Amino acid sequence: MSGIDYAIVASYLVLLLVVGGWFARRASQSSDAYFLGSNRLPWWALGSSGMSSNLDVAGTMTIVTMIYLFGVHGFFIEMRGGVVLPIAVFMAFMGKYHRRSEVMTTAEWMELRFGTDWQGKAARVTAALTYVVITIGMVVFFLSAMGKFLAVFLPFSELQCQLGVLCIALIYTGASGLYGVVWTDVFQSGLIGAAALYVAVVAGLEYGPHIAEAWPGSPFNQAWPLWYNENLRVEHSGGVLDYRWFGFFLIFWAGKGLLEGLGGSGGSAYMAQRFYAARDEKDCGKIGMLWTVLFAFRWPMVLGFAILAVALGVGLENPETILPEVLLSDYFPPGVRGLVVAAMLAAAMSTFDSTINAGASYLVKDGFQLLKPDASERSLTWAGVVSSVLIVAVGLFIALQVDSIIEVWVIIVINLFPAFLVPFALRWFWGKMSGCGFAVGVVAGFLSAMTLVVFPDIAGGNEMIMLGVTVVVSWLGCMFGTMCSPHPDQMQVLEFYRKVRPMGWWPKEWVRDRVVDNRRDRKDLLLALLWQLLTFLLPMLTMLRRWDEVVIGFVVWLILSVVLFKKYFGRRSRRLRSRT
Repeated sequence: MSGIDYAIVASYLVLLLVVGGWFARRASQSSDAYFLGSNRLPWWALGSSGMSSNLDVAGTMTIVTMIYLFGVHGFFIEMRGGVVLPIAVFMAFMGKYHRRSEVMTTAEWMELRFGTDWQGKAARVTAALTYVVITIGMVVFFLSAMGKFLAVFLPFSELQCQLGVLCIALIYTGASGLYGVVWTDVFQSGLIGAAALYVAVVAGLEYGPHIAEAWPGSPFNQAWPLWYNENLRVEHSGGVLDYRWFGFFLIFWAGKGLLEGLGGSGGSAYMAQRFYAARDEKDCGKIGMLWTVLFAFRWPMVLGFAILAVALGVGLENPETILPEVLLSDYFPPGVRGLVVAAMLAAAMSTFDSTINAGASYLVKDGFQLLKPDASERSLTWAGVVSSVLIVAVGLFIALQVDSIIEVWVIIVINLFPAFLVPFALRWFWGKMSGCGFAVGVVAGFLSAMTLVVFPDIAGGNEMIMLGVTVVVSWLGCMFGTMCSPHPDQMQVLEFYRKVRPMGWWPKEWVRDRVVDNRRDRKDLLLALLWQLLTFLLPMLTMLRRWDEVVIGFVVWLILSVVLFKKYFGRRSRRLRSRT
């Protein structure tokens, strides 16, 4: 890179540290301020933070690979995790369920749901350990990609780049908590959006018949997914990707994404944290809607990188190297290259800091504070700093052993996440579920998942089999644990239901007054899912000049946008706010 590129990247990193120091005093006031921003952060800041927290370099490199190999069908493949379907579920109703809970962490939520006896504590500890494991897994994923990416542009080794990212993220995240995370994310979302627009415009102007002819994924550039195609099987440096029975895979991927959302986790600790931190439940729909619109910038950007890779003739030997190779090309002159690299670094930092802060909250609230219930607020804040350091240290150690980024992503989304999908979803909607059933279901799911990781030949590398086996074993664990444990205290369950008011399988006399609201929530979910998918797909189809699909999709998207905007921003929303 040129001198101006280095100056831009250095200025960005210094700005992060300045913001961290600025908010350090406010975050140190209490653990509530440190982990939830005292519920004073505006909805637009939380929505912007959600976008940048979901957009990272590791995921971007993986998705660019999929788009390069499979065209628009790579988008459907990423419904297993990269499309983040849980956003729509949170926007429809899970966001307000979280805010009504009035807790700081999902593990703390367990005692609200299952009580404070041994079953509630078992569920709480199990949930905390689950999120710590997930957090470490995501840190491994981020660091393994960041080292490979930054080492191309900076005069440092992969390890040195990883250590540099760690130190900077730890300094401003550890000092300023969620305040620093959210406000740096707001700035970073603007930087990411500008870079995404540049890449999309340049690639859109470059696209033409010559690109389509040379592009391996060009035959799959259509909005309607194929059911079966012999060519949806590719061998590359990271292994074999066999998706010939694409329709079956898509059903499993979409089901997994919806189950993540219904579990209230989104496959990450930080997604739920954004809604715990909302000012009130009416802000939750606004957060989800803005989150979706801003996250849509990712898709024309990754498509743009794939198109430019085809134009440059790179990525044939190893598609995972496309992102840095394209950024080194003449499409990114000095100054612009620095801005885009800073934006990619911002994408990594925003996800990294959110993951660390949310993961540390579980170690503090559900570990340290349980052991020391009389700990002062200052002690809890310092425990958050120490927990952050511990998480990234373990993650770095594991990341040093990683070779393929796609392999890590598959292990996380196909093996690790499905281990908790069923118990985390049932806890919201099944009144008879016990804390023991939750704990047994999670443990059974993790044992099944780790068995498939250690002995991959059992499933023959088939993602559907791995996902299906883990989900079924986890469900059986939930049933067994619930049947073999005392029934939950009905008064405790009733207290939870009256506070959160979720849909699901509850005593008829409880839900009698909620039938209309529950029906509305289910309808809102269908609208939100279709709106989210169209919001992501339309910019890509526009770049590819699929005008017939663009026109039909835009008409549907516009109608849905008006309906959802009126719901979350219109007079009815304001009247509901005034009554609450």
